[in-house]
Amino acid sequence: MSRTATARIPRLPGLSERIVSADARRQVLVMRHAHQHSQIELNYMLEGAMTYLFNGRRVTIGAGDFVFFWGAIPHQAIEVSSPASFVCLYLPIEMFLSAALGSRLKSAVLGGGMIGDQAALPFDAAQFQHWHAELRRGDDAITALVRQEIEQRLRRSDLCGWQVLSDTSDAGARGDGRHEKVWAMAGFIAARATEPIAVADVAASVCLHPNYAMAIFRDSLGMTIGGYITRQRLYVAQALLLSTDTDIVSIAFEAGFGSASRFYEAFSRHFAMPPRQFRITHRGAG
Repeated sequence: MSRTATARIPRLPGLSERIVSADARRQVLVMRHAHQHSQIELNYMLEGAMTYLFNGRRVTIGAGDFVFFWGAIPHQAIEVSSPASFVCLYLPIEMFLSAALGSRLKSAVLGGGMIGDQAALPFDAAQFQHWHAELRRGDDAITALVRQEIEQRLRRSDLCGWQVLSDTSDAGARGDGRHEKVWAMAGFIAARATEPIAVADVAASVCLHPNYAMAIFRDSLGMTIGGYITRQRLYVAQALLLSTDTDIVSIAFEAGFGSASRFYEAFSRHFAMPPRQFRITHRGAG
């Protein structure tokens, strides 16, 4: 008989939602209640098998399976073989939406699907365990590198094959359509983050009142619409800092910030260092 857990992880607050992270545990436990969080969750089964109740659907995965899904969709491990172990990683939602992945895959994930990878690599087990160990070290530079590697692994899934393991054809089973509205708003922001957009523009894109749009967005993603716009702009700026020699003030405006001072303040708060130091630390360039 499997041991029972009240929850796999708590809802991750603050900084932990902004970085790639790893669940400390490796043993899979039965959960007493469905669980939700705002990150994209990646599971790689090392041994044994587990059955999820995912948005009301049963999905069983076994050793060697790699699946990923949006944690805002209710999920609960209801059956576990003994022994069963996995690697469980978390990718911030804005990083997933900013990754070079096709709209079909992003829509499937944020539309409520559990995605099964069909592009298995012979070293996946070792790779996922290596990522887990490196993320647990808490080194910022290594964490940034692991994030890039995970994005590339997701891109391989996108290009080489994936399937929706949970049946999402019954719209009624997904609730009142709030997740689809949130996904549409997130997509609207991702496509226009560097432009001057306001909360009212985002709400209007899905025909919702701004107050209701803000409420369901925060409930699903754990952040405000304004905060999400800022994060999208910060990741544009981060990419420019690492991949170009463009001066920092120009990057601030190119990323959509209205002033250099606001960019410096937001960047330093989010990444715990100013832009120039970030570029030197992660790229070795002045």
